[in-house]
Amino acid sequence: MSQRIMAVDDSDVAQEFIRSNLAELGFENVVSFMDPRAALEAIESGEAEADLILMDIMMPEIDGIELCARIRVIDAWRDIPIIMLTSRKDMDALSSAFMAGANDYVTKPFDRIELQARMRSCLRLKSELDRRRAIEHRDTRRAGQGAASASQSEVSHVMLGSQAGLQADFRAMSPEAQSDLGLVVLKIDSLCEKRALTDFQKAEVIQATAKALAQVSISAGENFVHWEEGLFCFASPSASEDDLRARAQSFIKAVQTAQIITPGTWEKTPVSISAVLAPKQTGTIGHRLGKAIQLVENVCETGQLQTITVLTPQRNDA
Repeated sequence: MSQRIMAVDDSDVAQEFIRSNLAELGFENVVSFMDPRAALEAIESGEAEADLILMDIMMPEIDGIELCARIRVIDAWRDIPIIMLTSRKDMDALSSAFMAGANDYVTKPFDRIELQARMRSCLRLKSELDRRRAIEHRDTRRAGQGAASASQSEVSHVMLGSQAGLQADFRAMSPEAQSDLGLVVLKIDSLCEKRALTDFQKAEVIQATAKALAQVSISAGENFVHWEEGLFCFASPSASEDDLRARAQSFIKAVQTAQIITPGTWEKTPVSISAVLAPKQTGTIGHRLGKAIQLVENVCETGQLQTITVLTPQRNDA
């Protein structure tokens, strides 16, 4: 394997253990940082390169969650997969990691085969993102610099990442591109409160669902963001209400057909999904996103297995 792996962990014992396990799995190109500040400086200066980052959480000066969030605002590193590799098993750490932009979360002591599978999954998604982006760049160059292609180019930067990264992408877009942007905001509920599952099992169910949704979007060359526990956003340029409804239905179908198995059991976990559509006619992008999040949270509390709601325009939304 030629993928470049960065390991950030302040323990020399952990670093040696990670390096030896990665070598046995075929990952020979590994660069290690025991100081998270040094890792951040190398990333910001352009000295470091990586296809995937393995990162501890409990580190001095800058913990892994803060480091992850700071990496996610660097354009060249926004889509680099980050896997948290930590001994922390509490829900606060797990949810904070995903909110900061982590792609996956593995607890120590880890199973080597499981880690390999999770790394390959992240690298495969990143490779597909790069491939789709290269195709889009080629097609945009062939098509010229028309207004429609410019709008598509701008929205193409809204990729997998944190809520902060999504908001930054929106702010960087021109007013014209923002006005054309349509959103589908989704909320996943694993119905775990009826299953007496642990917090970690609940989080694993949510993350498995997130991957099922992301696969649908990435396979179509589209843009998808997952942040917080079970909250998702799909962005599409020049999307009508009918277009957004079709995409929401495809996401619902993906959740219904995905084999979301509760960790430690052989049972498929029932999952409900609520979607709020925010077409371009319903106001500015920031206002629409906030309203859609508020509405989808309220709809999700009804306990329906799947529902699609349209964010209706208000007089002050223009």
